[in-house]
Amino acid sequence: MASAKPLAMMWEEVTCPICLDPTVEPVSIECGHSFCQECISQVAKAGGGTCPVCRKQFLLKNFRPNLQLANMVDNLRQISQNAKEGTQKEQCGVHGERLLLFCERDEKALCLVCSQSRKHRDHPMVPLEEAAQEYQEKLQVALKKLRKEQELAEKLEMDVVTKRAAWKARVTSPKAS
Repeated sequence: MASAKPLAMMWEEVTCPICLDPTVEPVSIECGHSFCQECISQVAKAGGGTCPVCRKQFLLKNFRPNLQLANMVDNLRQISQNAKEGTQKEQCGVHGERLLLFCERDEKALCLVCSQSRKHRDHPMVPLEEAAQEYQEKLQVALKKLRKEQELAEKLEMDVVTKRAAWKARVTSPKAS
């Protein structure tokens, strides 16, 4: 398990800050940040030529393919696949059994022995894969909501900038006599 943290950190580095998935056809923009080509194109087309990470302006025509990042994503996928094939499923720290069930009350993965203990016996249980799917769906719904809220916040921010510029223009312009 010692290699799990560095691998997770590497996955973090190749994750697109917009879709939160490993980058697909990664491109870099002027400020040096990288995104999926499709993700950053959608940001630009929506009128937001501002980097989602550092808020610097960028131009659609200045995208540069990031081949090193694309290669890193491919290499990490290969490493992860090899690791999955070479390791066993997660095991219970108490009994050494495979974790197969999810205790919905305690929100904890359990082996069959733990699931029959007094502590969990009367709790609702579902297969671990089913619970993972359910939580993944909940995360997707929450992510979609957050993206909508972010879009609204960006729109409001643009409105404030526009109004501030109009106000400044009125205040600083010479008054007509």
